[in-house]
Amino acid sequence: MKKSIFLSIIFILSLISSNAQESSISEFDLYGCWVLEKKIRPSNHIVVYKSCEDVAHENVKFGSKISLLAFNESEHESTGPLACFTTFTEKGTWEFDENSRIASLYSGHEWLKEFKILDPDEYASWGSPEKFEKLKFKVISIENNQLTVEIIPKQNGKKPIEDSSE
Repeated sequence: MKKSIFLSIIFILSLISSNAQESSISEFDLYGCWVLEKKIRPSNHIVVYKSCEDVAHENVKFGSKISLLAFNESEHESTGPLACFTTFTEKGTWEFDENSRIASLYSGHEWLKEFKILDPDEYASWGSPEKFEKLKFKVISIENNQLTVEIIPKQNGKKPIEDSSE
């Protein structure tokens, strides 16, 4: 009797622990339009993006809209350099590493191609970039049309430090 109870407890605990493990998140899970709400304050670089359909336009934080599309294409709101409080949609690219759960959004690839042709010497003096990093984040979870992420600060020209613990 004691053995059957003990085995039952072990079986139940193993089921609970297997369900508690992190579920895998694929690139496909990230597809869609995401925004931040105005009234929600992030803490320690943790933010919650919500599906665009779930947030009324007047409650969307200015300039926070990102769209992650198929074929590694993206769109994001940018502000104009000359006009305050105006936005335009900028096209870009994005990548997602399923192992590290890190997504990177890039912009400027079309502009840089043109710059490379028009002024190759100046382009080379910039280090010949192919794209600019716009946003980088680690996906924590996706539940109920909410994407919880940890924003990774930009390195400002420094090479990222490799994590040797992996």
